[in-house]
This record gives sequence, C-alpha cells and structure tokens, in this order.
Amino acid sequence: ENLFQPFRGSARSGGTGLGLAIARELVIAHGGSITLDETVAQGTAFRIELPDQPVPLDTFRARA
Repeated sequence: ENLFQPFRGSARSGGTGLGLAIARELVIAHGGSITLDETVAQGTAFRIELPDQPVPLDTFRARA
C-alpha cells in the first residue's frame, strides 16, 4: 500500500514520487482500483480495473 503513497518511490529513478499516487486517485475517482500485478526484471506491471457503468455525479461532489 505504501507504493501508492506520495513521495514513497525510489530516489534513484529521478522522479518526484507522485505518479502512482496521482494514478491511484484518478482510478478511485472513476470507481476503479489499481493494484501491483507483478514485478519482473524488465519492469513492473499494474492492474487497473474500471467499472463499465458511469459513476454517479454525487460521488464526485462528495469528494470535492
């Protein structure tokens, strides 16, 4: 779960540590989920699942 927290990434990558945190918030805002699927020598794979139905606008208003 720390993987999706801001500023928890690897310092050697040269990133800000915000990418996965932002991705997670966007996916959750659309009613979906993001999980670490696998880590291999060539990189890391994430699974993003989004509903095939629209999320009611009240859901977005409640988060604002």
